[in-house]
Amino acid sequence: MKGVNTEYIQIITVLFAVSIISGCNKESKLNPLTSNIKSWNDLSKDQQNFLDNVEKKAFEFFWDGTDSVTGLGNAISVRQNDVVSIAGEGFALSSICIADTRDWITHQQAYDRVWKILNSFYKDPNDSTDFCVQGKEGLFYHMVNSKTGKRDGTSEVSTIDSGLLMAGILDCMQHFKGTEIETLARKIYLNANWNWYIRSDGAIAGGWKPETGIFGEFRGYNEYILVYLLGLGSPTFPIPQNSWDVYASNYHWLQPYRGIGPFITPAGETRPEAYLYQFPACWIDFRGKRDHYADYWQNGISALEANREFCLQWAEQNNYPDKKLWGWTACAGKNGYMGFESLYNGTIAPSAVAAALPFVPNYAFPTLQYMYTKYGDKIWGNKYGFVDAFNVAQNWYDPWYDQGYIDIDEGNMILMLENFRSGGVWKEFMNISYIQNAMQKAGFVSNTTSG
Repeated sequence: MKGVNTEYIQIITVLFAVSIISGCNKESKLNPLTSNIKSWNDLSKDQQNFLDNVEKKAFEFFWDGTDSVTGLGNAISVRQNDVVSIAGEGFALSSICIADTRDWITHQQAYDRVWKILNSFYKDPNDSTDFCVQGKEGLFYHMVNSKTGKRDGTSEVSTIDSGLLMAGILDCMQHFKGTEIETLARKIYLNANWNWYIRSDGAIAGGWKPETGIFGEFRGYNEYILVYLLGLGSPTFPIPQNSWDVYASNYHWLQPYRGIGPFITPAGETRPEAYLYQFPACWIDFRGKRDHYADYWQNGISALEANREFCLQWAEQNNYPDKKLWGWTACAGKNGYMGFESLYNGTIAPSAVAAALPFVPNYAFPTLQYMYTKYGDKIWGNKYGFVDAFNVAQNWYDPWYDQGYIDIDEGNMILMLENFRSGGVWKEFMNISYIQNAMQKAGFVSNTTSG
């Protein structure tokens, strides 16, 4: 990314320069699959039951298959060499709080499982033999062994994955307030030395490896907004307050579609992938707030509307057999995991649409229901519900339907479905003093035009 301009926000209106979206500045004439749904209360009882079932089945993915001693669970649906993702554990922790509230499990079951997981991330200073997941300066390796807690392969100590983990830990701290879990969760958060991962320019690093040391840095909009807020809120190892300006003043805005507002993407790339806007908002309630740089809730709405428009126009231009699908995000693909750098090829993640419900319910609900109705026999598993991803015409001729699940996508779906129906995760998380302090440091103020 380029250098930081601390005085101005660079707003760039970009026309996509690829043939598949040559008509991007025209109003969409494509099949809209829209509805008048604005909130949970606008749904019929049958529609509410449908979403409740989606959410509950996704939770059961986290509840099943965990290690009996450490409590650490699957990164994917079929455990491979007991490898788990710490980001997935963050989502798992919050999903257990939701399940407790929803009475899908007993309160004692929830308490016992959360305590077991948290204990795996806490090193008792008075016990040299105490089990603890491996990491560096209070943050943890991205992928670890669920039985030993040791680093998997060449995995890095990841700031973003530790951030997603820590968000779940803080959520549990608030949910189980006044218990040993609150004490344990607080210790883990206070032990995280976020400042150790700050680069000389004030930006936060991507992580650390023993072979190479600290590497990477993240400025300009991305999912790392969550890491910066967690770092600002720490009372023990806070990052410099001006790190927020280093991060946010390098924003790049796009407005490729007439009728859809501008939105921020990493380095100004024309990739409004859903997870970038959904993962931080699983815990941070950006509604009715803004800082000096952006209204992040409206940013998410515009980006997800653009995500939908991109997919619909791509389908039209490429004669894709189903021109009603959208939901571009990092997810499973036929040939392996498709991250941010992967080109869009028609692969859709149901979780991305489900997690868009709080932002764009008028688009998200009819699309999710359409997916279930038309492709349910291929993308709906009786045990855990929607599979991670599918592509009805991989390489334009070969349909592909995933048979598995990925923890971060399952968690994204659960948390945002719950926020859509009750705002429950937001209510708990935004009452945490560390988060309130972080929002204040970042300059967030009330914005009556948002949310």
